[in-house]
Amino acid sequence: MSETRSANAVAAHFEPFKEFAFAQLEAAPLIEPGVCFRPECGRRFVSSRGWQIYCCAACRNADTAEARAWGHKASLPLLVHRLGNKSKDEAIRERTKVARRYLWRLQSAWLEDRRGRGEK
Repeated sequence: MSETRSANAVAAHFEPFKEFAFAQLEAAPLIEPGVCFRPECGRRFVSSRGWQIYCCAACRNADTAEARAWGHKASLPLLVHRLGNKSKDEAIRERTKVARRYLWRLQSAWLEDRRGRGEK
């Protein structure tokens, strides 16, 4: 029996950032507890779990879709940056610099987008 693989399969399980940086996020929270993290919502809510950052499933799903869209833009330059990070080859070093610059621009654009939606 042969194994069938999907070209659309997602990456293997990797510890979520919220778990990896639990202590740091606990010491310096990313958001005000009880305020929805979705910028265009920002609604106050009573959380049923200490880690809850969205007021409802719709906001959580919308942010997941947003993260997926921005993440697809970031995935290749992240990999390119990591692959060439310590290279001595000049062409690879230039490729790595371009990836890093792209990531800075992408992060800034995403932050600006979220801030703009939060101000509306």
